[in-house]
Amino acid sequence: MPNTEQIRFQTDVCYIESQGILKTPESTLKLNLSEQYILSYLIDNYGNPVTKDELLKVGWPDRIVTEASLFQVIRALRVKLNEKKKGDVIETLPRVGYQIREFTRETINFQEEANLSPFKKIGKKTAIVSAIGLAAVGAGIGWMKYVPSHTPTNYIIEKDRIGSNDITIVTANADDLADLADLADLRSKVKELIKGQTKKYGKLVTQNERVYLLKTDEFYSAAWCAVDANDQCIKNTDFSYKIATDEWDKFANIVINNQKVYHETPVIQTEYAREPTAVVYTSYIDKSGIRSKVMHYFMTPTDNKGVFDYSLMSFIKDPDSGNFRALAISASKAYVENRESQFLQTIKIEPEMFHWAYQPSPDYDEKESLALKHTCHFECQSSDKRSYYNYVVYKQPNLLLMLNEFTGFFWNSTSQGDPSISYSDYFSGLVPDENKKNDK
Repeated sequence: MPNTEQIRFQTDVCYIESQGILKTPESTLKLNLSEQYILSYLIDNYGNPVTKDELLKVGWPDRIVTEASLFQVIRALRVKLNEKKKGDVIETLPRVGYQIREFTRETINFQEEANLSPFKKIGKKTAIVSAIGLAAVGAGIGWMKYVPSHTPTNYIIEKDRIGSNDITIVTANADDLADLADLADLRSKVKELIKGQTKKYGKLVTQNERVYLLKTDEFYSAAWCAVDANDQCIKNTDFSYKIATDEWDKFANIVINNQKVYHETPVIQTEYAREPTAVVYTSYIDKSGIRSKVMHYFMTPTDNKGVFDYSLMSFIKDPDSGNFRALAISASKAYVENRESQFLQTIKIEPEMFHWAYQPSPDYDEKESLALKHTCHFECQSSDKRSYYNYVVYKQPNLLLMLNEFTGFFWNSTSQGDPSISYSDYFSGLVPDENKKNDK
C-alpha cells in the first residue's frame, strides 16, 4: 500500500503504527510488541487518562506481569521518543496512569520515497549488498541514538531545620515541573506531621533526628536516625520506610504517635550468609501483607582500583511467624565514580546476575507489594544488562545512608566484627566535613 499514516510527536520522532517503527531523519527503530501495543493504545485514547491496569492488559495480553514491566516499557519509550525531559510525549498522571501529549497525523507515500531511492539507478546485486550494509549502519545509528544514557538522576534537594531536627526533602528529575508539585506535597506533609504531634502531646516530641524524605510516582521513602551531641547517628536508631502513595496516612499515624520502628538485626538462617559487609532493614507500608525486607550486601575489592564485586541477598519477613523468606540473589560490579555529584558519592552498578528465590504465596497480595516491585526493577535491569546508580547521602563509621531511584533511602549498617572489610571504609575519600551541621 503506497500511502500510510504516521504520528509525529513534539520531539520530531514519527511512529508508523502499521510497521511498528519509530523514524527520525537519521534512523529507524523497530519497537517490540509490548512497546507497540502500549504506544498505540495511548494514541488511540488521546485526551483520556489511561490506567496502569489497562496498559498491563494491553501490553501483555497473553500473560500476567507486574507493574515493574510496565515501568520499564514506559522508560524505554521515553528514551526512544527522544524525550528531553520526562513528560514531553508520555505524561505521568500521579495515582492514575499515563496520557499521550499532542501529536499530528501525517500521510506518507512509500512509493514516492522508493522513486527517490538511489537503488533504482544501480544493479540489483549491488543494491542488495548496499541495502545490507546500510541496514547494518542504520541499526548501529539507531542503537547509539536510543540506548539508555546511563547518567545519574537529577534531584531537587531542599534542607530545613525544624526544632532540633534536620530535614532533607528530595524529589527526582529537577527539570520536571511535576516534581515541583511533589516537593510542595512533601513540605505540606511535614507540616501535617508536626501539627499532629504538637496537637497530641502539646509539643514536638520528635527531637534530635536526621530526617530524609523522598517522593516518586510509585512511593514515598522516609529515613531517620537519632543523633548525639556530635551530630552522629546513634547506634541502632537508623530505620527506613517505603510507603505506597495511597498509604501515607498509615505512616503519618506511626510518626504522630511516636511509634517508629528502629533498626534491628534479623538472624538469617542460611549457610550462604556468614558475615555480610552491610545489612539493610526496611519496613514496608502497603496492602500486600509484607511488613519488612532485609538485604545483606557483600562488596569485595577486585584487582582494579575503584571496582568491586557487589552482590546482595534479600529476604522478606512473614508477618505472622516473624521468619524471613528468601526473595532474590544478585551479583554486580560496582564502580566508585569520580564525578561531581549532588551527594557525597556516586556509585555505578552494572548487573551481572539475578535469581529469584521467592515463591508465590496466598498470604501476600503480590500486586500491591513494593518489595516485589522494586526487586522486579533489578531483575529487568539485570536481564537487559543496564546499569543503575546508588548515591551516598550520609556517611559515618560503620553506617551509610544510600539513595536509589527504585528503592528510595536505605541505611547500610556495616560490619562491626571486621573493620577491614567495612563497607563505608571503601569510601574513605569522602570529606568528613560534608556531614557537619554548619555545612548544611
